[in-house]
Amino acid sequence: MLYLLSRQFSPNIAIPCTVSLTFMTYHIYLSQNGRPYSLIMLLGMAALYFFMRHLKTFQKRYLIPAAFFFATLFYTSYSSIQFIVLSQILWLYQLREDNKKPAFSCFIIFNGIILFLCLPWLLFLGLNYHGQSVMDPLTLQDIGSLSTILHGILNDWVPHLPLMIISTILLILFPFFSRNRRNALILLGVFVLPVAGLYLYCKLLTVTQFITSRYFINFLPLFFVALFSSLGAVKTKFDKLNKLIRLDLLFVILFIASNLVILPLYYRSEKQDFRSLVNYLNSQLRDGDMIFVNTLTYIPGILHYFGVYPQNRHYKIPFSWKKPEKEFEFRASLISENRGFTIFHSNIPYARYVADGNRLWILTGKEGAKEIKKSSPCVLKGYFDGSFANFRRFPSDASMYLFLWDPKSPEEKGIDMPIE
Repeated sequence: MLYLLSRQFSPNIAIPCTVSLTFMTYHIYLSQNGRPYSLIMLLGMAALYFFMRHLKTFQKRYLIPAAFFFATLFYTSYSSIQFIVLSQILWLYQLREDNKKPAFSCFIIFNGIILFLCLPWLLFLGLNYHGQSVMDPLTLQDIGSLSTILHGILNDWVPHLPLMIISTILLILFPFFSRNRRNALILLGVFVLPVAGLYLYCKLLTVTQFITSRYFINFLPLFFVALFSSLGAVKTKFDKLNKLIRLDLLFVILFIASNLVILPLYYRSEKQDFRSLVNYLNSQLRDGDMIFVNTLTYIPGILHYFGVYPQNRHYKIPFSWKKPEKEFEFRASLISENRGFTIFHSNIPYARYVADGNRLWILTGKEGAKEIKKSSPCVLKGYFDGSFANFRRFPSDASMYLFLWDPKSPEEKGIDMPIE
C-alpha cells in the first residue's frame, strides 16, 4: 500500500519507502499491543492513496473511497481524528504540473461524505455521554516536553543515533533543497503539526497521559515520503556526488542495518510483568499483609491478575485524605484464597504502615528500588524484568522490584542482586 501511495508523490521514492517500511522492526512492537495500530496505518494509507489520486486527476470518483477509509479510521480509533483533520492540509499540495487547484466544491463534498458516514457514532456519543471520564483517572503522568516527544518518535521510527541525526538533517534541509518549497513545507507540516497540536491539547486540558509514537502511526507513511523526497532533492542538488555514491541506496542500507541491530531487543520487549508478580504474591501473601505501590498505575494491572475487573471502563480506587491537603491514600482491599490484604498508594512514610507489626510489601521501579535499598530495612524478594518495554520510547526500563518489610522477622533474607 505504501508503494502505491508514495508513487503519487514521486515514482522515484516508491521502492525505498516500501523497502524501509518492510524491514522496520517497529511492526513487532505494534503486533505486541492488543490494539489495531497496524490496521489503522493500513486504512490511513488507503485513504491517502485515493485522496492523492483525486488531487492528481481531479476525478470525483476517488473522493468516495477516500472518505470511506477516513470514516472507517474514525470508527477504528479516536487517535485518528487528528489525522483526518490535518490531512486536509494536503488540499494545498501541488501534484499537477499545470498547478491547477482543486475545486472548493470537492472539498465540501469530501468532508460532507466523511461527516455523513461518521454521523451515526457522533449521534450515539451525543445521546449517551453524560460526563463520564474519558481518561483513566489512575493515569497521572507527565507528558514531558515537546522536544522529548519528538525525540521519542524519531527514536522509534529511525532507531540509533546516526540514522536519527541523518534523518533530522534531511528533514531540515528539505525546504531548502526542494524545487517546490511549498510542497516540502506542507509535508513537514503534516508531520510536525500533529505532534505540536496534541502536545498543546494535553497541556491546555491538563491531560496526564504520556505521548508515544504509536499515537502518530497514521503519519508514518508521510514521514517516509518526506524523508525520501528530501533525499531525492539532495541527490538532484549534488548530482556529481550522486554519480559516485548512491545516496538513496546507502540510506536504505543504513536504515535496514539499524533495524536489524535492534531486532533482538524487540523480541525481548514486553510490558510490565504483572502476571508473574501476582503469581509470586499469591504464593507468599499472608492474611493481613499490605502491598504498597509507588506508582498508582500499578494497581489496575495487579487487580486484573487477581481477578478483580472494573465495573465500567476504568477502575475506581477509593481515595481519602489522611491529613487534609497533606497526606493522601488510595486503598483497595481484596480477599484471595481466604486471605485478606490491602493495596495502597500514598505519600505516607512506609514506617507508619508497619507500626502495628503487619508485613508490608513494596512494589517500585528502579529509581525507587535504589532509594529503598539504601534507606530502609526492606529486603528484595522479587524482580520482574521489563527492561525492554516500550512506553515513551524503546527501550524503556519498566522493571518492577518487590521488597518486603517484616517487623517480626528482621533477619529475613532476600535476593542479593545489584540495582544499577
